[in-house]
Amino acid sequence: MATYPRTGSILDSTTRTALSTQVIIMVNNEPVGAIQEFSINQSRNNKRFGEIGTDGTVEIVPSTRADISLNIRRIVFDGLSLTESMARGFRNVQSQRIPFDIIVIDQFSGTADDAIITTFHNCWFKSIDKSYQADDYIITENASVDVEYISETRGGEAVALSQGVGGGRQLAGVQIDEAELLADSGQRRGALDFPGLISAAY
Repeated sequence: MATYPRTGSILDSTTRTALSTQVIIMVNNEPVGAIQEFSINQSRNNKRFGEIGTDGTVEIVPSTRADISLNIRRIVFDGLSLTESMARGFRNVQSQRIPFDIIVIDQFSGTADDAIITTFHNCWFKSIDKSYQADDYIITENASVDVEYISETRGGEAVALSQGVGGGRQLAGVQIDEAELLADSGQRRGALDFPGLISAAY
């Protein structure tokens, strides 16, 4: 009988599914409340290279920098507009003059040292819309935010280096690249300007 690989997922009585209730969103050391949605969009265009006489793609390489944006939906609560709730001293997009950082703390592992800290650096509001609806009487605001770059750390280092913390699954075959770790933890803006790109391989 054939032996098939197993996923190694941990199945026991301990819940290991990440929950939104374990996430805190902070701006300027102030927690932002009443957020109904916080979605992160990361994208980068890739270029396909073909060759005459070759039926298929020879190589795929990134052709642009990574674009990062946020979509935020918040109930107008505590008398604060969405921008004011983020410790900004303005209400309208036209008024922003200085970028700001948004910090997301994911306490999934249970302690402050094990929390995953995601920082969205140098944020600019791109759009804000507010809707008044008769069906539910609750006023909500939606904002689109452009982000210069993103970093994630746990215990002050790249998250991948502490995989398995708090009883999570530890993958044995993780492919670690120094440039990727530096870019992921925010010590570099990206990984493609690192020396040795052409010869890089796992």
